Amino acid sequence: MRVLLLGATGSLGSRILSALIKRGHTVSVFVRNPSKLAPGVHDQLSSIERGDATKSAEIKEAAIRTKCDAIVNSAGLASISPWGRSDLPGIVEAVLRAAQEIGRERGHPLRVWLLAGQGLLDIPTQKYRLVDYIHLFPEHSLTWSKVQAVPRETVAWSVLCPGVMKPLSPVTYPLADTASAENLLISARVPPEWSLKFLGVPVIGGYLNLLSQLLGYGTTLEDNADFIACDLLEADSPWVYQKVGVKERKK
Repeated sequence: MRVLLLGATGSLGSRILSALIKRGHTVSVFVRNPSKLAPGVHDQLSSIERGDATKSAEIKEAAIRTKCDAIVNSAGLASISPWGRSDLPGIVEAVLRAAQEIGRERGHPLRVWLLAGQGLLDIPTQKYRLVDYIHLFPEHSLTWSKVQAVPRETVAWSVLCPGVMKPLSPVTYPLADTASAENLLISARVPPEWSLKFLGVPVIGGYLNLLSQLLGYGTTLEDNADFIACDLLEADSPWVYQKVGVKERKK
């Protein structure tokens, strides 16, 4: 698949780039500063597109030039606090606007992967999300609102919602063999293997249930990167129009 990757110089983006190369995709990167790309990776790219990820016109032009089948956005970091602001909402808005226009012009949806956080996931059997208990990274809720407003005939979106991600190793090109989507449990809408054991505790049950489990949902940057790269090999992905939760498999 021809993929346009935004945020290729970041911690996750550099590993998504590595995974896309490993899985045989034709990759173009959209970056503000090409000098931040690893020197050894240039020859493995179809093209390097320079631009501002908050400007939909520049993203659209790059996507058209590269004839991409999919856009993956890992650019932008959400503000942790409710009163903080980041450039992530603007980036998501720009990506979705560009993708909508391309999908409408092509007559079929453009595949798009976006990144949010675990707080966006629903709690099984409840009408709440994790973020409703711990009010962190509220901008991810804006991402969810934006994708839900997009006409489905124009954009085939998915939103990855991991917990804390850590590097498995320094970035390599292609991705290290130890990194694999097979290391992950994956589910739509809710966290994989989420327990409800404390929900019956009066008043504080919801908080206890959340706090007792969050630390168990750490994953590696590399495994998440490989998951996205593998999914883009699928003609009919089961994760289209889904927020996606992940958890490391027990070894």
